[in-house]
Amino acid sequence: MIELLAITDDPAPTAAPVRIVPAGGLGLVVEPAPHGELDADALWRRESLLEELMRERAVLPVRLGTRLEDAAAAAEAIAPRRAELAAALERVRGAVELSVRAAAAGAPAGADGFAATAEAAHARLAAHARASARHEGPELLRAAYLVDRGDVDGFVVTVRDLQHEHPGLSLLCTGPWPPYSFTEGPAR
Repeated sequence: MIELLAITDDPAPTAAPVRIVPAGGLGLVVEPAPHGELDADALWRRESLLEELMRERAVLPVRLGTRLEDAAAAAEAIAPRRAELAAALERVRGAVELSVRAAAAGAPAGADGFAATAEAAHARLAAHARASARHEGPELLRAAYLVDRGDVDGFVVTVRDLQHEHPGLSLLCTGPWPPYSFTEGPAR
């Protein structure tokens, strides 16, 4: 049993026990499936591995716990989506995901007066990104931004500028992350 960690189009080898399985022009990043329950250490190890891969090549992270019988089954499973996955790799190549959450400082998450400010912040941040994706959450804003690697510092400066301009809005920016929010097709 193997676990599918990510999809890439870079066939360069990885450090064992992780390996690349060729699949019609794509590479499936796999490792032996872990036994038993996943704990926090295993989750952080997986995240570190994906971040290391992301520094070396374009990757599409795969949902945690995607297990298949063997390499042939993994290649067969992605075959119908090969063109879609190749296009997704092109979309994320050279970019990372940054996550931003915004809440009204010292007020309930849905504070009316700050909703328009959070929307304006999102529009300004989205202008500095290739794509953005909104996520549900209790905050005024929970969004992911696909940012070119070379533009990460500028994006972070924009977040800081927004925080300074709107002290009543509490902004949290995390990342860079693998492009979790941008693996399924064109972002919103």
